[in-house]
Amino acid sequence: MKKGFVSGMITMLLIVSLVGTAAAASGSKTAELFYRNIKIVMNGNQITPKDPNGNVVEPFIIEGTTYLPLRAVSGALGLEVGWDDATSTISLSSPGYANATGYGRLNPAPIGTAQSISLSSYSYGEYTVSVKLNEVIRGAEAWQRIKAANKFNAEPADGCEYILINATETIVSTEKDVAISCSEYGFSTYSATYSKYESTSVVDPDPVFSGDAFSGGSVTGWFVVEVSIDDYNPTLAFGQDYNGSGGIWFSLVK
Repeated sequence: MKKGFVSGMITMLLIVSLVGTAAAASGSKTAELFYRNIKIVMNGNQITPKDPNGNVVEPFIIEGTTYLPLRAVSGALGLEVGWDDATSTISLSSPGYANATGYGRLNPAPIGTAQSISLSSYSYGEYTVSVKLNEVIRGAEAWQRIKAANKFNAEPADGCEYILINATETIVSTEKDVAISCSEYGFSTYSATYSKYESTSVVDPDPVFSGDAFSGGSVTGWFVVEVSIDDYNPTLAFGQDYNGSGGIWFSLVK
């Protein structure tokens, strides 16, 4: 069944809705798009492709070539999908290995290195952000700054110490004209053996990493995590799925 003409930009958005935006396309053209109730079957099991919001996404045909939803097919193959906004590069990788920027869970980005990630939510729709850790302070110096921020802040638990992190989150693009909320709750902290740490409850030094920003804006500030004193390689993840997959990873070691 013919459904008319769509631009190349919109086609790209449909195919790679997990990782791309129409703005990432370098050019545009018109093409005739057809739907034929195409089914995807893997090892005898039918796959029902869905977008990040759970809506069914149907494969389609353009000029004799069949296009499949990247998220559904990659997920069925056990692959993670990455998007590098700066180079308009899609990457497929085994869980934990490098994304399009060369970094991942097993090779986290060093301090001072920005990474981009495309996300989706019911409130915000599709949006892309860039995240960078500007400075990381650990141990006694971190505790002195945290204590100075609020005299009622508790010392770290026995066998643990604080890490004070200064980060910047920049809103690269948004599908809707909305302000994206930025805070430390977008991050998760992991040990050298990839066990997740519980969040800590302290008053962060000013400026606190918290605020809202529209496309083109950014939020910079401090937040605190707590790790084991003997943890030689803690890492920080941002933008993970509910099951811990995906996301962009950063080293907390100078």
